[in-house]
Amino acid sequence: MSGINLQGETEQSLVEALKQGKQEVLGLLYDAYAPVMMGVILRIVPDREVAEEVLQETFLAIWSRIEVYDASKKRFLIWGLAIARGIALEAVKAGKYKSTRQDEHLTDIACAEVVKTKLLEAEQLENKPLCNLEPKERAILELIYLKGRNCAEAAAEMNISEESLKFTLKKAFIHLKAEKSA
Repeated sequence: MSGINLQGETEQSLVEALKQGKQEVLGLLYDAYAPVMMGVILRIVPDREVAEEVLQETFLAIWSRIEVYDASKKRFLIWGLAIARGIALEAVKAGKYKSTRQDEHLTDIACAEVVKTKLLEAEQLENKPLCNLEPKERAILELIYLKGRNCAEAAAEMNISEESLKFTLKKAFIHLKAEKSA
């Protein structure tokens, strides 16, 4: 695994330092990954104040759960994004935010721009695309992992059978796994 260079340190060495209880390392990881995580959180929780709370909760969860992180299974960013997604979905389910925006369309555009910008920054960190998924694979992953739909809901929204959705989802994971090992 090639680690991301964070002020002269590799991602792997920073994770090891975190596991040793070196709290100052959390700040370096926050500086490196918070913008990308915030972009994903804002796709789920459009209220910026609540999204910032979710981001803080995410890094607290990373700190408290760092012992269970296994670098051989997934990259740190992917693991952190999964935590952020879970906390964001819980915030939505708990009703922590109310959609009081007067113009949600503009909010959606702003959120999309933030996500686009942060994903481009993440791509530049490793000088390779984040993933090369087919549009249908990407759409299904977004519905399930960013919007919190279950398979039945995602299949209905995509106008395909659940079986077709699961097959496409399996292909997406195969593509993602192949990219990780490449």
